[in-house]
Amino acid sequence: MKQVMSVTSNERYAELFDSLVRVSKGLNKVSSLQDMAAFLQIETDKLFRLTDVWIYIVDVKHKGWINHVAGVGPNADVMSGYVPRIDCNTDPIFKMMLGQRKIFYTEDLMVEPQADHDVTPKLNLRTVVNYPLFVDAKALGVMAFGSFGKKVVKLSPLELNYFDIITEQTALTVSRMHFFDKSQQDHLTKLSNRYGLEKKLRNLRDDKNKTNSKFCFIYIDLNNFKQINDSHGHLAGDHILAQFSLNLAKEFRSADIISRVGGDEFVLVFSVPEQGFEVQRFIHRIEDNCCSIKYQNISFQLTFAWGHVVAEGKDHSVSELFQVADKNMYQLKHAQIKINKLKTP
Repeated sequence: MKQVMSVTSNERYAELFDSLVRVSKGLNKVSSLQDMAAFLQIETDKLFRLTDVWIYIVDVKHKGWINHVAGVGPNADVMSGYVPRIDCNTDPIFKMMLGQRKIFYTEDLMVEPQADHDVTPKLNLRTVVNYPLFVDAKALGVMAFGSFGKKVVKLSPLELNYFDIITEQTALTVSRMHFFDKSQQDHLTKLSNRYGLEKKLRNLRDDKNKTNSKFCFIYIDLNNFKQINDSHGHLAGDHILAQFSLNLAKEFRSADIISRVGGDEFVLVFSVPEQGFEVQRFIHRIEDNCCSIKYQNISFQLTFAWGHVVAEGKDHSVSELFQVADKNMYQLKHAQIKINKLKTP
């Protein structure tokens, strides 16, 4: 078994202190719980080799339950799939954390006596640092950091103190983000809505202004979606939209933004590397990996029109990006209609 050892020293103290400064500044800028998890994952992977971060938030309808709401890392799908929610009334670890407001750290969850050994081997989860999130004595949920596979991480008291220090600010950020998430999140797909997209775009433009780099704004409109609702009902339509959104989120984890801005309209935003951006490659990925959806033994193959614009952060306002991409999308859609008419016998 390979151990990753952390060494306490003056140099280590400086590394932790510098990270705490970055965390203090960075948490004030994140605009969603997923962004927050991604930001903290970069810090804790670099410092401790804790590769994954996930967040559970209290379920207001079911007392004592917490729900998985965000996760980042190579094992994010594993966590959300196997442990979508936790009953803190019966789980001794989470009951202790929320009841006594204590951090839970175990070097190896596989041999932890209080762990659920029906689930832990399936996760292959090893080192875990969990801490409860409280604001004004009110429990918000749990923040968790972990390593998987053969990687066991031994943390010193100084390093564990790092998590003590970020607990309060993390809780305040979760409180702020959980409130704003509701106004910036599409209720059906859990993607950003139009308002959330605009806010994230403004933040992205501000960052791009500093580096003068570019981003690509892709606007997608599903074809003939009204016919699905009319022929199969709105429950089928809702299921297809939710599944298409989930497929986009899984396929494009590298995207800066994924959002649903209308009934069947979506926007993806990507940072553009210096060597250029092949938008057609991303369109093919959507067609190949996101558009085949089943509902009640019925297979649906979605098609869509799309338009895009590549711009420097300072070049366009949010509304201008929408206008240019929307214009390009409908030009393409009009061209598709012409082609289909030409093919009709």
